[in-house]
Amino acid sequence: MACLVRRLCKYPRLIAKFTCILFLFVRFFSELYGRDLIRKAKRISNPGCYATSTQLLIAPLLKYVRHGSSPTVFGVSGYSGAGTVAGAHDPDGKPITVPKVTPESLAGGFRPYSLTDHIHEREAGRHLSTLLADPANPIKIAFIPSVAPWFSGIISTLSMPLSEKVSARDVKALYEERYGEEKLVNIKAGVPGLPDIENKHGWTVGGFQVHSEGDRAVVVVRCSFFFWSVCGA
Repeated sequence: MACLVRRLCKYPRLIAKFTCILFLFVRFFSELYGRDLIRKAKRISNPGCYATSTQLLIAPLLKYVRHGSSPTVFGVSGYSGAGTVAGAHDPDGKPITVPKVTPESLAGGFRPYSLTDHIHEREAGRHLSTLLADPANPIKIAFIPSVAPWFSGIISTLSMPLSEKVSARDVKALYEERYGEEKLVNIKAGVPGLPDIENKHGWTVGGFQVHSEGDRAVVVVRCSFFFWSVCGA
């Protein structure tokens, strides 16, 4: 999608047409933005995995975000999320797609990328702002992604500046209130690990902590969206 948008920027008329087409679609995100519109929709758009996870991660804490601050999400995805590129050709002359990033190229470590102005910052911020008490003052998200040597799945850590003091128990209760009835969401007290998502499907959130001064909350999520959302960072 990001590549398509960059190409369209060279053609203003196409941008206008592309924008009109986008407004014909209803965003598929029932956990946050309701199910009624989706039931009635003929065209449905699907957010990417990072955009999905980031919005789910921030939404329960929106009413406590400190005015003028930017919640920060540090995300690490498996290398499949980096996409593919054309490789060698098969015997029929057709190109074979290969991973853009391989585990070998990572040498067992992480590779940060798109450190500022990632498209998901604007995407998540725009949609989360519709949930604010005053949408006229939109929220700004800081998103820092990295790619890791496992195949699929994401771990994201949220650091949220708080407008008032809350306890870690209060933070956990906010997520339980928001997602307690959602079948694809699992809420746990401890920090989610790779076994929570490996070869599984869903969104597991935990590790609820608040700084000793009470001015910042930290929450961790591990997720894998094989059927929920379009996989791709």
